Amino acid sequence: MKFPVLFRRRNLVLPTLLGWVVILTILTLVVAMLFRNLALFLTVNQPVGADYLVIEAWMNKEELDQGLDYFEKHNFSRVLLVGGPIGNDFYGIDVNYAERAATYLLAKGLPEAKTVIVRAAYSTQNRTYLNAVTVRDWFEQQGIAITRLDIFSSSVHTRRSRNLYQQAFGSQVTIGIVASQPINFDPANWWKSSASGKGVAVEFANWAL
Repeated sequence: MKFPVLFRRRNLVLPTLLGWVVILTILTLVVAMLFRNLALFLTVNQPVGADYLVIEAWMNKEELDQGLDYFEKHNFSRVLLVGGPIGNDFYGIDVNYAERAATYLLAKGLPEAKTVIVRAAYSTQNRTYLNAVTVRDWFEQQGIAITRLDIFSSSVHTRRSRNLYQQAFGSQVTIGIVASQPINFDPANWWKSSASGKGVAVEFANWAL
């Protein structure tokens, strides 16, 4: 009785030493290019011309100023300032991001009649998604059906914000995104400072996961 053949001989093609050098050089250049442009990849500017603008209220004053400027230059019906409670290590929860941003922006000239404060619940994780759900719930409670919504967020946070708002609102609403201009770092050289390097790394990890 002849046993069946269990193995077959095949020729295996491997790179030469020079071939490995070329392959590794190309891979190194590709990785370096992706690394260098990581902040630019995370920063998205794709508004959709919506009637409503959401400003993520946790941003710093300079970014909130940019959000106000963007609102004033476009014909939005209303601006929604969304944020949760601000945790204070010494005194607990003492103010809300949305309320704090509203106080600041109203003093800077934001029309009160067009301003909506959207208070999200306190959370130590998934805050952006929780904010998005809270904004979605506000529209539902007001009986407002929208097909487009623009979000103003912080530079390298924009790609993740758009994705999470899209998840919260579903495919029936087109989510646009507007990025603030970074104040303290150059997106093309983000790795040159520890603060921006850490921020970009965290945003990329959160987006990838």
